[in-house]
Amino acid sequence: MARLSGKKKQPEQPGIRKQFQVQQEMFFSSPIFFKDLSGSEKLNTYLLKHLKSWRKRDLKGIVRSNSLGWHSAVDMHQRKEYHGLLKEMFTMQEEIYQLEGYHKDTEAYCDNMWGNINYKYSHNKNHVHPGAQWSGVYYIKTPPNCGQIWFTDPCGQRHIDIPIFADKKNKPKHQWREVHYEAIEGRLIMFPAWLTHEVAQNMCDLKGEDGWRVSVSFNFKQRWKKGKVAKPPKGHDNGGIIDKNSLK
Repeated sequence: MARLSGKKKQPEQPGIRKQFQVQQEMFFSSPIFFKDLSGSEKLNTYLLKHLKSWRKRDLKGIVRSNSLGWHSAVDMHQRKEYHGLLKEMFTMQEEIYQLEGYHKDTEAYCDNMWGNINYKYSHNKNHVHPGAQWSGVYYIKTPPNCGQIWFTDPCGQRHIDIPIFADKKNKPKHQWREVHYEAIEGRLIMFPAWLTHEVAQNMCDLKGEDGWRVSVSFNFKQRWKKGKVAKPPKGHDNGGIIDKNSLK
């Protein structure tokens, strides 16, 4: 079942009815966070100008999950012209760390970041981001019908025998096999890097640049803050890792 995550409030999921004695608990969820940046119109105009210039200098770009569209080099986070957006990403990562209960002596760092321009019919194949903890996308330009981002239930076993529901349109969230998010300008989405996702084809009929779908993708990791170290666990402690160079 697909959910369009626009700015409208989503309906509450039906719970267990009171006449039943059965108890329900939910585990193994896949969190997806999103926020709409304030002042994004000015930011997006600035970012679009720089991305168009970058594309002009490097029309070939690189190929990863992108099909037909343009994918920049992945050193975008090292370029000062994009640090305004990067600061917003760090702010959201810090908020997620607090919400998820991460250790206060750890911090996020950006591993790589890149720009995407999807022309008509271009899309991104289903994929994950190996080696990262959190991944995400920020939308700069999203004309009508330009393609949603599509997440798939990471538990493959649940796709084997899907239950038959009385009301297919009102399944409980834990029974959804797919979730689709609309591309909305100024929206920043972050999700676990292991969560399989893809981007649907850009089917916008506007001509030329008016029909481009423009976004930024990125990866974050977690590390201990400078001067902070993890306390060794008690009990069955393996003593830490060792490499060949450490052998006497």
